[in-house]
Amino acid sequence: MKQPELGKKISELRKVKGLTQEELVDKCNLSVRTLQRIEAGEVEPRIYTVRILMEALDYNYEEFSKEILNKESGFLTWLEQYYKYFIDLFNLKTNTMKKITILSIALVAIIFGLSSVTNAIKAQSTVKRVEKTIKKSNDNFIKWFNNGEIDLIVELYRYDACLVAKGCGKTYIKNYYQGEFQKYKYTELTIINLTVSDTVAVEKGRWKIRLESGGEIGGEYLTEWRRSDNKWLMVSDLAGINTLN
Repeated sequence: MKQPELGKKISELRKVKGLTQEELVDKCNLSVRTLQRIEAGEVEPRIYTVRILMEALDYNYEEFSKEILNKESGFLTWLEQYYKYFIDLFNLKTNTMKKITILSIALVAIIFGLSSVTNAIKAQSTVKRVEKTIKKSNDNFIKWFNNGEIDLIVELYRYDACLVAKGCGKTYIKNYYQGEFQKYKYTELTIINLTVSDTVAVEKGRWKIRLESGGEIGGEYLTEWRRSDNKWLMVSDLAGINTLN
């Protein structure tokens, strides 16, 4: 969904709930100005922010995502209609011009379809390329953290990045990891799933650390990446903990 449509949808849901902008931001810890810019279509909110807004509006995020997909898949309906025209060519007794018209429409549909397949292949290639870049960043994160090279780790984050439920900004992130790297060492950062658009990537992964005591703990994490100045940088990072046996 394009940004103006996303903002319009959020505004509609808010009004259905009978909430003012001030009442909604109180529920999700955003500024009124940020919400105003989102609803006006002036900014592209993070996926994490959209999730918070959906929760505050008691609207299922998965259903919201499906609705977006349905609005953006009108091409499938268009292609289906012209496919029917093509089949009708062999069932109707038509004059020459009508046959030429139907065949021309079918040909355009086929070309359009092949173009879409080509774009899908390119998109898959993009995902592979971004996945390779993020995997390299994860490998560097492990190496730099374990060596105490915290300044290098900070460069993997955008200037306004947040460690969710902890704090935001590069200064906070640097201080946080400086206080952590002597307590444990990372043994794994593995991508489980990666969703990529033009400038946004959402990574779900698995992490493990070894404590100074020798024990191990781990769990899953969710990281949002943004393409900035031709680099993929982290803008939000959320980790959960599951004790390992």
